[in-house]
Amino acid sequence: MFTFGPVVKVGKENEDYYQGKKVILINETTQSHAEFMTMKYRCTPNTIVMGSTTAGADGNCSYLILPGNFRATFTGLGVYYPDKSETQQIGILPDIEVKSTIQGIRQGRDEVLEAAIKYLNAEEVK
Repeated sequence: MFTFGPVVKVGKENEDYYQGKKVILINETTQSHAEFMTMKYRCTPNTIVMGSTTAGADGNCSYLILPGNFRATFTGLGVYYPDKSETQQIGILPDIEVKSTIQGIRQGRDEVLEAAIKYLNAEEVK
């Protein structure tokens, strides 16, 4: 049986926080604690998440040794967006989807980082 516990609050009152645009970069290898931190930091003003959907592998790890010395790994925690939609096996969805291409990888480029820099340098739309 799963029940929802207390909501985890993020941050504190701080009038001196960085108020500029911020970008959190994610991809399919982002998992576990990095997914949880992405959800937390996304709550800050002027922050977007860019890249591709994460692994959806967040929550603690519990182990169970089965007969034959087989080890089963599972999580006993549910991790959800603030609206209570699921993240496990689904992943964290980016606000702006950007994926690396074969050509970019061959050229040694980081296309996600390039897109983030372009976004951060763009003039504010008024």
